[in-house]
Amino acid sequence: MSRKSESKTEIAAARVPGQLQRLAVFGPPLLLEGEDATAYDELLGRICAAVKPVDIIDELFIADIVALEWEVLRWRRLKRTLMQETGLKALKNFLAGKLNYDQYSEHVADDLMEILREYVPGGKEDAMQALARKCVRNEPDVVDEINKVLAPSILNMDRIRHDARARKAEELVQDYLRREPDAVTLIEELLTDAGVSMDTFLTKVLRDKIDYIERIDRLTAIAETRRNAALREIDRRRVVLGKTLRRSVHEIEDDDFADGELVLELPPA
Repeated sequence: MSRKSESKTEIAAARVPGQLQRLAVFGPPLLLEGEDATAYDELLGRICAAVKPVDIIDELFIADIVALEWEVLRWRRLKRTLMQETGLKALKNFLAGKLNYDQYSEHVADDLMEILREYVPGGKEDAMQALARKCVRNEPDVVDEINKVLAPSILNMDRIRHDARARKAEELVQDYLRREPDAVTLIEELLTDAGVSMDTFLTKVLRDKIDYIERIDRLTAIAETRRNAALREIDRRRVVLGKTLRRSVHEIEDDDFADGELVLELPPA
């Protein structure tokens, strides 16, 4: 465990004095790159506070429960990420195929200006702007002229338009995630024109990922089953300990009572 993780664990441990520190004997948490050590420590502290372990056996169960609960949360995050990324990629491709030229022409002009700075000598800004505006309007002679200018490279106007359209589609997807009104309205209109809603669109998109989603669900269920079994073991063990403790108390009380009777039966001196 890194020094940073240790310090976070110590902070969380202060909430349940003397208990979290003892759990260090079971080793560092199995965190993947990018996972939140603070969130893990918070989970560990809250479970310790709820269970209130009485000995190392309880602490062993707690270490297992926390690790398994973290695994459950990890699989759920993975499922959500898989579904979201698949949906967003499909939405971007859908938009790139539906946008009309006017909706991304500004991106074409910006990209073209940036490219022409490398190919037009002398940094003639005004000339480049005029050339870009004419090209954006799809004036044939100008498009041919720019394609000649770009001939030494792998670029041409078709490629520039393609990249600009893809960039506009990506921006619309990000705006849609932020619930920007214009993006939401445009995307819903394009989906409606295509005869689908967002729900039906995502359902069709995720069909190819059903096998992966089912595998993640099975792995999640396995981790949940193992976690629940560990929780039941704590309950079962405490019932047994409670019965043992009560039996011991009764035995002690019976012994004390028997000793008292023996004393009373002794004849006086």
